[in-house]
Amino acid sequence: MATPSARASCPLLLLPSPPPACPSMLATKRTQRRRRRSLSCRAAVRFDRRDMLASLTGVAAGGLGAHPGLAAAEDASVSCPRGETVTDKLLACQEAGQKPCPPTSPAAAVVVDFTPPTGPMCVRQPAHLADAETVEKYRQALAAMRALPDSDPCSFASQAAIHQAYCDGHYRYGGPAAASKDAPFDVHFSWIFAPWHRMYIYFYERILGGLIGDDAFALPYWNWDAPAEMATPAIFKDAGSPLYDANRNPAHLGAYVNLDILNARDTVIPFDPQAVQNNNQVVQNNLSALYVQMMRNKKAQDFLGDKFCAEYPGTVSSGTSGSLESMAHTSVHIWAGDLESSTVGNDGQEHTGADMGFLSTAGRDPVFYSHHANVDRMWHLWATKLGRSNFDDPEWLDTSFVFYDEKPQLVRVRVRDVLDAAALRYSYDEREPLRWMDARPTPLLPKGTAAAATTRRSLLRGAAPPPAPAFPLTLTPGQSVEMPSVPRPPRAQKTAAAAGGGTQPDTVLVFDGIEFEPGRGGKFDVVINVPPEQAAAAGPRPGETVVVPLVLPLDEVLADIGVGDEDGAVNVVIVPRTQGIKMISPPRIEIRER
Repeated sequence: MATPSARASCPLLLLPSPPPACPSMLATKRTQRRRRRSLSCRAAVRFDRRDMLASLTGVAAGGLGAHPGLAAAEDASVSCPRGETVTDKLLACQEAGQKPCPPTSPAAAVVVDFTPPTGPMCVRQPAHLADAETVEKYRQALAAMRALPDSDPCSFASQAAIHQAYCDGHYRYGGPAAASKDAPFDVHFSWIFAPWHRMYIYFYERILGGLIGDDAFALPYWNWDAPAEMATPAIFKDAGSPLYDANRNPAHLGAYVNLDILNARDTVIPFDPQAVQNNNQVVQNNLSALYVQMMRNKKAQDFLGDKFCAEYPGTVSSGTSGSLESMAHTSVHIWAGDLESSTVGNDGQEHTGADMGFLSTAGRDPVFYSHHANVDRMWHLWATKLGRSNFDDPEWLDTSFVFYDEKPQLVRVRVRDVLDAAALRYSYDEREPLRWMDARPTPLLPKGTAAAATTRRSLLRGAAPPPAPAFPLTLTPGQSVEMPSVPRPPRAQKTAAAAGGGTQPDTVLVFDGIEFEPGRGGKFDVVINVPPEQAAAAGPRPGETVVVPLVLPLDEVLADIGVGDEDGAVNVVIVPRTQGIKMISPPRIEIRER
């Protein structure tokens, strides 16, 4: 019987994990190298983990078009059923009192608990549409921030150092489940990513407003999700402005941003501000990538990342990235960073891609804060306009960090304090239509064409299925790997799970382990029910290795290619794009209840 076909997952992009100095990915001995790591499908980043944010891309399946939507799977070998609560009392910056650690250790200072603001509503405007007064206020505030001595916690140097300290191997976690009191810690690659960055941007904005005496000051956001602003905003390009940063990729300053950069890094199309409805391939790919990021990842663990777990004996598993972190967010970091510039990280090694392209230096570019304001807006839209639900785990809600406010006073703020933008007295000026909501990727092959192609191939083979590959399996570019008849759980199993109430169960494709070298990028595409000889069209339109688990939501993909809830199997085709990737075991399809 012919099986409907299409690209099953998004192009799977494996990005290198952080070098030894980055907390949650410190190198271990060979006996501990098979670590589970976060990564998620889609334009991700990670040029060496700290050289950018980790992640995966993924090709789309079926209606996915060619865009990722994978979320890293949970490592069943790690006993962390509920995640851990992180607090400032369990964190320590190794070089306390010295950059990039805070000027004063929270343990040696008075820390007050966060109180919701009561001032006027601050309206964040799109950077390319921001009025002249807002832009001028930002220039004045940032100039004042840059003029402060580096030792001042409100200075631009201190603000940039916050991101550096939390990502370049400076913080350690001493929670009860940590294997030691010196466990590496990172605010990326887990459910901590979104709330921590919201806190960071909130206090940065408050400090700017305080420097110019304007409690209604609002940070302009770079809405790269709208075609009219899919390029570096003009306010950041004036070399004489405090908003300027010299370490940006010069080839990209006047080009469309590529939110699928790890799929087509060489695609550079000059940006045309007059052609705001331009439907060139980059714009189409960007909108489809955003559709996958926002619309397909409906559950909190897929969108925000999975729970934070400390280092356990033999593993390093701080969590898994969600699509909010691993897709457009990461692509923009890579796209904006200057590949010709470099800096020495906390590991003593030289890293390229400064400033935005290297986690340690990203906060030195003012565009970083407007970029993350839009990442925050994506979370806000996901939870409000799309009606999705955040985690309700107390371990997440009670996680807390300490930041300096505009006074400057050390403030302890919890995740539960920052879930509502309105309560924080800021909102987003939404003037652009959300075109990505209707940019659902199309199947690699039309339903009828795909089914016919599969049927013809079966007839030529005499209906004999191809042999199943042996695992572990090393992938080779140019050699697609077909995994025929991957069984799907019985429909009754999903029906029973749904009958229990609560969150609707979903069907997922699970890869328990994908091994690759942390210093090299890696990518492969996952295609569903497409003959291997046609699967190659998928995609939009040194020694140590790590192992990452991946989970790909399949329900919408299966619907796009005409596969219903009936029992049956699907063919999975892996299309390698780079060297150095090994699949530890074959993928499986299962029903996930949460």
